[in-house]
Amino acid sequence: MATTGSALDAVRFTLDRTSPVPLYHQLARQLEEAIEQGALAPGNLLGNEVGLSARLGLSRPTVRQAIQSLVDKGLLVRRRGVGTQVVHSQVRRPLEL
Repeated sequence: MATTGSALDAVRFTLDRTSPVPLYHQLARQLEEAIEQGALAPGNLLGNEVGLSARLGLSRPTVRQAIQSLVDKGLLVRRRGVGTQVVHSQVRRPLEL
């Protein structure tokens, strides 16, 4: 099985298994920070859950839960046949009356 490079290859994840914070939450928070800091740009593909779970030593349901929490926040979008992608950021305009 050939692996293709994904945007996540450049991102380093540090998960503390002794922390009371659930692993999926730690992963989701680090993914969110990578998106906010621009390490994961809009349109970047995250790769598949199996590859990410193998790379991080996490179970697939843990990775799926982390990704789903970011989909719920509107930071990621899942597309059948395409994969999980970083959403183009919403335009933020100052509100003036």
